[in-house]
Amino acid sequence: MSENQKEYLCLTTNRSGNKYISEKMPAYSSGLYYTYISPIEINVVSKIYDHNSFILWHDRLGHLGSTMMHKIIENSRGHSLTNVKIPQSSDFPCTACSLGKLIIRPSLYKIGVESPAFLERIQGDICGPITPPCGPFRYFMVLIDASTRWSHVSLLSTRNFAFANLLAQIIRLRSQFPDNSIKKIRLDNAGEFTSQTFNDYCMSIGIDVEHPVPHVHTQNGLAESLIKRLQLIARPLLMKSRLPSSAWGYAIMHAANLIRLRPTAYHKFSPLQLISGKEPNISHLKIFGCSVYVPIAPPYRTKMGPQRRLGIYVGFKSPSIINYLEPMTGDLFTARFDDCHFDETVFPALGGDIKEMDPRTKDITWNATNLSFLDSRTNACEQEIQKIIHLQNVANQLPDAFTDSKKVTKSHVPAMNAPSRIEIPAEISERTLANESMIRKKTW
Repeated sequence: MSENQKEYLCLTTNRSGNKYISEKMPAYSSGLYYTYISPIEINVVSKIYDHNSFILWHDRLGHLGSTMMHKIIENSRGHSLTNVKIPQSSDFPCTACSLGKLIIRPSLYKIGVESPAFLERIQGDICGPITPPCGPFRYFMVLIDASTRWSHVSLLSTRNFAFANLLAQIIRLRSQFPDNSIKKIRLDNAGEFTSQTFNDYCMSIGIDVEHPVPHVHTQNGLAESLIKRLQLIARPLLMKSRLPSSAWGYAIMHAANLIRLRPTAYHKFSPLQLISGKEPNISHLKIFGCSVYVPIAPPYRTKMGPQRRLGIYVGFKSPSIINYLEPMTGDLFTARFDDCHFDETVFPALGGDIKEMDPRTKDITWNATNLSFLDSRTNACEQEIQKIIHLQNVANQLPDAFTDSKKVTKSHVPAMNAPSRIEIPAEISERTLANESMIRKKTW
């Protein structure tokens, strides 16, 4: 600013929305500004460490931690801790805090410290049972490499199949990557992973089996975090599509394929790229649950008929092979990717499209007490059925009332616990029995 033909540099402050000039610095002819900085007085304050006073207020305030104790001391009054040094929680013992508080802290032995080579350590876990089942499957098992985060997922009908699936995957890895040997495998303490047969097999091929401490999930955190990540991806896939929750198996397998294409938190590249050394091609990805028109096999198509049929896309086996469901039956099929047409805006439902019901249509109610909504003919039939049911109940309770050993060989209404033959007194004549039968016919 200029004042009396002199230039000043103004330092301003904002107080309650208003601007104030805190200092004006005049300018030299050279264009520089000068100011005077007053010396700052140094006041040294040392805090004393009063252990007893701190423990007293720690107990009074409900066994707070060090951070919360700092906040309360700075923003409250009436205590004697103003000039008292607050120690860290690890610097003072408190038996009540040790017994009453349990905070699960992450393991410090992370990938930044431990950098195993590919397949040097594999971790696995099983998730389930999941309801409703996806066909025969109620579980899924995951395996993850501690170095590259490469993962493998398989569906299981029971936990008994986990051992066979794990052995098959170990054999597959040893044949596909002969230069990378599996040294350790870390599994939970389930019975299928602690059997002597499994330990003997791993010992014979030089694999060390590790089991975490029971109920300490952080020691097998990679496998459990993979299960959580699979579920976080699979649930939105089912929500977006019109597939029921019983299709969770297809969503889990598709999520496993997507995870192998994604970079991880510890690596810039995806697990697939870390293993193969090539950038993954994602041009074959389509929206899960969208409609796909797949070719009809030559034996089932005609010259002038449709050449494709509708399917529901549920993932892929490879970039050139897709999996799809038949909408009406829910059966799983495969098709060649290049021969299919996709419509990612339409999501068919299993069993066909659900049409809106006529508002005049009534739901079936088995315990209905009122039949007023039925038409006259249906009402009459319903009344007749109720009458037959009533007579059957009577026959079950009083079988003799429906039995005539002379004129009726067997009651047309089945009777439970009815005697095979009923003795009739000799004084009852044939005419009396005939008249009684005629009377019963008239009542019907």
